[in-house]
Amino acid sequence: MSRSKDRVMLEYKDFTITFESVLFQGVNLRINSKSIMLGPNGSGKTTIIKATCGLIPYEGHIYVDGIEVRKVRNYLGLSTNLEEVYSIGRKVKDIVYLFEEIKDLDADMFNILLKEARIFEQVINKPLYKLSAGQSSIVRLALTLSTNPKIALVDEPFENLDPARRVLIAKWLKEYFNEGIVTTHELDLLREFKDWDSFILINGKIYGPVSVADLIEANVVEGKVENAILTIELQEGKTLSFIKNAQIGAKLTHLGSIDRIYGVM
Repeated sequence: MSRSKDRVMLEYKDFTITFESVLFQGVNLRINSKSIMLGPNGSGKTTIIKATCGLIPYEGHIYVDGIEVRKVRNYLGLSTNLEEVYSIGRKVKDIVYLFEEIKDLDADMFNILLKEARIFEQVINKPLYKLSAGQSSIVRLALTLSTNPKIALVDEPFENLDPARRVLIAKWLKEYFNEGIVTTHELDLLREFKDWDSFILINGKIYGPVSVADLIEANVVEGKVENAILTIELQEGKTLSFIKNAQIGAKLTHLGSIDRIYGVM
């Protein structure tokens, strides 16, 4: 299906989620590119993906490829690595078979990816819930990418992996990810995604987009600074600015994790 140049792949209008307290209030956001969403643990990254997949209720509107999520029926262009999506098969090979039928998953591609990660024999005949956290993460990402989705929503793909496999996952995302969101709190692999956009999610607000190429050259300093590429509100009355090629502040990529951004203050 061809799409208009003006078609926005993901759009959030007055997006609000309330649990025991308000997590997101009136968020407005348009995404039409490969995007990294950075946020500390517990900031709501997974919640946004779940809402976009129609797994949890929300107020306002979310549009996927121009369709309001509440009205989506039989849309095969969206895929995610969320564990809830893959609870329909007893073993990994069963999930592959089912997704071949319902989402035209490329089983050959899936097998190649798992063999590249050197886990094929260990996981293919096991239930997903019996895999290690790292194995499960790799399998679910391979399932996501093997459906060749128009839009992908990938949550924390680098967690629980050793350095070599983290580099492999970055390679997969660069080769097979078309458009959508990859969420992470980790910063060490940002350089692999220089031509992507980035957003920062913190305290219920989403800031950006800023190119990853600009973000990795930025230092983080307390307060509002003129000519900053991004300014975020960290706490009430407290702000942080991201400045390119600065001689002050902390290099963002040196923090290791976006969780450590609170230590800049």
